[in-house]
Amino acid sequence: MNSIDDRLAHRLHDLIDGETGSEPPVGTLIERGRRARRRRTTALVGGTCVLLALGVGTAVTLPTIAPSGRPGVSTEAARPGPVSPAMRLVSAAAASENISYRMRLTSSGPGGLTYEGAFDPRTSTGYVRAPQDDSVMTELLINGTRYEGGERPLSPLPADKGPGETYGRYGQYPGTYNRLFLYGDGNAVLGAAEPDPAALFAALKRVNATVTENPDGTLHFTYATTDRDGSSSTTGDVTLNRDGRIAKVALTVTWQSTAKGRLDTGTANSTLELFDYGVDVTVQRPTDVVMIKK
Repeated sequence: MNSIDDRLAHRLHDLIDGETGSEPPVGTLIERGRRARRRRTTALVGGTCVLLALGVGTAVTLPTIAPSGRPGVSTEAARPGPVSPAMRLVSAAAASENISYRMRLTSSGPGGLTYEGAFDPRTSTGYVRAPQDDSVMTELLINGTRYEGGERPLSPLPADKGPGETYGRYGQYPGTYNRLFLYGDGNAVLGAAEPDPAALFAALKRVNATVTENPDGTLHFTYATTDRDGSSSTTGDVTLNRDGRIAKVALTVTWQSTAKGRLDTGTANSTLELFDYGVDVTVQRPTDVVMIKK
């Protein structure tokens, strides 16, 4: 698919299948169609296909040429209904799909780390770095080949730290990969959004999250999980950029656990920022590489 509108149509069918009470984002699609007509004539066909794929009927204002002395007649365009918060998130996920970006993930609390990187899903190429006191954990992905290693720390080593690992040496993993792994395995909601913003809605649907809209127009979601050793409740807010893509996901998790034979509780906060969509992502292969056997 070459247009965001075409991808949106398929995303709506893929992600909303089985949902009840969801209203198609008619207003968003119509506005995109108008912008597309100004860009190029061929986009008119793509925008029309989206509306047909969604089964949405719209009335277009058409002036009628009347005989002399008779008033002209026109048909008023139908006003689209309000777009639900869930459908706004679907639209943002589709707009954030299959395009490169930079990212920054910050976690609060003791041991909290800041990850920074960039990724291009079209070429499976990107990187992510997490500075620590004895090294900078680094993951590289080059056309699907994954490397992981450590670079020299940004500051002098603390007095209680000996020499770190062999800086600049990377392990090369067998096989091919289409995402970065250093900051998440993709099972959690935020872990899904980190390497793939378009996966956010699917992850929220998987945990049966409730999506609403904040007074300032940002999107809000909540969900809860329970297992044998404890439970957690999660709230989050999603901010979109001016292009309708996902710009920030702020997450707060409150948890309790009896895994150690006592009741432990805590709260964790994480913020994921996504920016510079469409950036050119290039990564050089490290020179000191050791093959990893599985």
